[in-house]
Amino acid sequence: MSLTYTLVRECLNNVTDVAGLWQIEGGKVMDKDNHIANYSSVKRVSCGTSEQNTAMLWITLFFIKAKPPENITLHGAHDFNSGGEIGSVSAASSAFAAHIGKQFKRAVNTLTIA
Repeated sequence: MSLTYTLVRECLNNVTDVAGLWQIEGGKVMDKDNHIANYSSVKRVSCGTSEQNTAMLWITLFFIKAKPPENITLHGAHDFNSGGEIGSVSAASSAFAAHIGKQFKRAVNTLTIA
């Protein structure tokens, strides 16, 4: 079963430090018209990725109504040329454990885990 969500960005910060270039983003995760989670996204451009205009990517979805709290963590790559993101589910709490290892794709504000 695939999951498809809309990510609604509420903040975006670009930071440059000795470790490289960082882009930190966060906002709401929507399932149709329902706010079901919040997300945090971190992109890092470092040695070896700047030539390709790509970044390492971490995204965590924090589901807001679950007790105990549930989450999904994604790892992958962000392509600054296309804006696309790809990777896989690297960790998840019990409600989403079946998705570990599944691929994800983000195009603009649509995130699909299949």
